[in-house]
Amino acid sequence: MNKKAFLLPLVFLLVIASSNIVNSVKGQVDSLDFRFQAMVEGQCLIAYGGMGPGVPDPMIWSGIGKGHATVSGHAKDATAFPSSVAGLYISGDIRAMGTVSVSWMEADGSKHRLAAELYSNETSEGLFYPSGNKFTLPIGDYSPGTKFLRFEGVYLNGSKIGFVSGIALFSAGIYGNSPGSDGVIVVLIDEQSGTLFLVGWSPIGTPTPFPPGYLRAAKVYKSLVKVI
Repeated sequence: MNKKAFLLPLVFLLVIASSNIVNSVKGQVDSLDFRFQAMVEGQCLIAYGGMGPGVPDPMIWSGIGKGHATVSGHAKDATAFPSSVAGLYISGDIRAMGTVSVSWMEADGSKHRLAAELYSNETSEGLFYPSGNKFTLPIGDYSPGTKFLRFEGVYLNGSKIGFVSGIALFSAGIYGNSPGSDGVIVVLIDEQSGTLFLVGWSPIGTPTPFPPGYLRAAKVYKSLVKVI
């Protein structure tokens, strides 16, 4: 199986066109405030390479690693999001902080580690599905105007260590603009090098097209969206 083809379902949310997402919110409805949190730990799928879009392209490496990710925060003045799925809400006023830390070993024996802090800014945006405890920060693809999170961190490549920073995405169960299967996806794009790092966890075991051939279920998986 082609590795890139396998990765596409995990990053479907990154290649859905978002041109009509914000503009389609026309009606005024009562707004809601949410608290949200997600945390995951265990074996994960890791891929990195060029900026894509959607998946690392060209692909430098993909395989299995381990680590954890978490994000938490609150969203204010969320309004109903037009969708065939009832109960989706969009907010352009979010405050979020999180971390991601993963490590892996490549075929040449080199050890790699990526650790970063994620945070929102005044333009960050999110989509929330409280009845399913799912959310994504932000919505959409890489098109201009996508309201990403930001990140700062370090990347250890063998004996070399470097600082990385740029735009980030954290998804817990929403792919594109509608809810999907449980899972956490973190995407980090280092603006200096143009490298895209993609990390994915699943709450259930999942076959992979490369050794060891199977991604174990995450040891810890939690996703929560609560009306406040």
